[in-house]
Amino acid sequence: MKTNAILAIALFASAPAFAQTATAPAAKPAAGPAAAATAPVKQVVAVAQPLDINTATVEQLAGVKGLTHTLAEAIVKGRPYKSTDELVKSRILTETLFTQVKDGLTVKHN
Repeated sequence: MKTNAILAIALFASAPAFAQTATAPAAKPAAGPAAAATAPVKQVVAVAQPLDINTATVEQLAGVKGLTHTLAEAIVKGRPYKSTDELVKSRILTETLFTQVKDGLTVKHN
């Protein structure tokens, strides 16, 4: 019972050392029983969802890497679209540019 209490105290005491902050340096691995009881911290990376070219604003579309404000305006002006391929067919985007931005764009069907 004493071992569990000591281990619990050690874990609570070391918790601030494992907290992630933007300015804190990487924590050194702890030694001893507390080190065996802690799991590695996993970082969560937010994945941006593709923008619907039929509903996104000009500003949102211009935020897609590779699209300019002028291209975003042309996309909005050409609505509605049945597929993202229409951006090339209607000559708003070149094949090369479309290949670069297609993962950030979508057409949602109801």
